[in-house]
Amino acid sequence: MSARNQGRLAQIIIIAMLAGIGGCAPTTTIQGDTDLQRLASAGQWRAITETSVRCSDRTEACAKQHAIKGDACLRLVIQQPVSASADEKNTRKLLDCAEDAYRRALATSPSKSASSRISYHGGLLLTLSERRNRLDAFTKERKLDRENEKLLIAAQDTRREVPDSGLGYLYGASAYVYRASLKPEGRPRCDDLRQAERLLRRSPPQSRQLVDEERRISALVKRELRESRCAPIRRR
Repeated sequence: MSARNQGRLAQIIIIAMLAGIGGCAPTTTIQGDTDLQRLASAGQWRAITETSVRCSDRTEACAKQHAIKGDACLRLVIQQPVSASADEKNTRKLLDCAEDAYRRALATSPSKSASSRISYHGGLLLTLSERRNRLDAFTKERKLDRENEKLLIAAQDTRREVPDSGLGYLYGASAYVYRASLKPEGRPRCDDLRQAERLLRRSPPQSRQLVDEERRISALVKRELRESRCAPIRRR
């Protein structure tokens, strides 16, 4: 099954979508977001990853600072060679940095209805997807499943908070297809593939940049359902 080797979900495109909000040894403390904004505008991503963002108050300004750092760490992850494993020290640190920053952005964002939260959710989803996809073939299956489950949960949270966005549906479908690839043929695998199919069917329209990715995953689901000889859903 090719699901384990799925292509990354249009990372560069989503990073561009995240640019509006903007790993990881802290060396500098920022009191406000002016310096971070300046560094982001100049594309100084490495400098941002070396900046400590210590605010914890529930304000949009604080959430934005964490998100800018997450964006910087994630950009540097994506610049790593495709062969760079998530278990490699530098890549792992950048992934840890991005995941922590986006989770802090979500935790400090004062309103769950704020439009910026979709960017924070998108950054977290992409980070978790990158970590999962960069685990090499020698990684124990239990770890593969654990990292994929984190993505599955994050996608569920995204659908719950921003149900009018297609991101949670697309990443959720990706996670179900991946989980199916870890299971032997039979009902468990088919159940996960059907879940992916349902999410894609229920998904709101994707952004223009992600339409092709949605089509790719949809085609993958159909092929795997056929090759796994999954019985069609009985409609009442």
